[in-house]
Amino acid sequence: MPKKPLVKPAQRREWLRRLEEDGEPLSKIAESVKFDVRTVKKQTEIAIEEREGREARLIVLRQALEKHYGDLLSLAEKLDSSVIQSSLPMGIKNDRIWMALHEHLPRSPLWKLFTKMERLNDDIRDIETIAEQRLWDEVRKENSFKVVSQPGMPEPGLNDKGLLGAMNYQLHRNPPCTLLDITTSSTSDTLTTLYYEGCACALVPTGQIEKGKQSITNLMAQVCQWPEYEELRKTLSGRAKVTEMIREELATIILKRVFPGHCKYCPV
Repeated sequence: MPKKPLVKPAQRREWLRRLEEDGEPLSKIAESVKFDVRTVKKQTEIAIEEREGREARLIVLRQALEKHYGDLLSLAEKLDSSVIQSSLPMGIKNDRIWMALHEHLPRSPLWKLFTKMERLNDDIRDIETIAEQRLWDEVRKENSFKVVSQPGMPEPGLNDKGLLGAMNYQLHRNPPCTLLDITTSSTSDTLTTLYYEGCACALVPTGQIEKGKQSITNLMAQVCQWPEYEELRKTLSGRAKVTEMIREELATIILKRVFPGHCKYCPV
């Protein structure tokens, strides 16, 4: 008994097209292709199953791709929120999605800009460290108040942490400190705390408030004369430009919502 001829996938897809699109009955298709009508019917059913399987796989693939793009987009938005503060999220470079974004955009200027921003952050910290040492040198040299750091019982003198906070504030602003910028708060009947922009700089006897104010004002005025002050101005300006460039690149990524290229986590 002769074997039935093998029906190729392309053949059954054509039969299904004729059935669905041209409206031909199964009997007419069977007669024209010289196959039994039951065979044609069975093969068109197989073609339908194959089509549904392809469509299901495409749906799963599309959903996976949308989720993958969503993960990349979420990272770009997270980076944009962090870069506003000129920093990267903690441990972000070990995140697999960071690596995926790098693979999708290997030639993006983002990567060099991130490195430059971090280098400028290091430079800023170095400048602040040098300024801190200069501050303590100035305090030891010219100030009649001693430096104290005592979280328990209050002790009259310059508060080291508050003074450091005040110095960093002064380094990052333009106008020099004046006596009017120093505010006071009574700590007890005999002691008063002196503040500069929320930093508790000193605890002084009530009778030495004006002397304490003048001491802090003089110190902050010196900060504006230090070479670190101008160096920090330039470094901060450079970092602001780099940050803006990063945000422009991230804005393009976020608004496009589609990523070129591939990475090892791509579903295709």
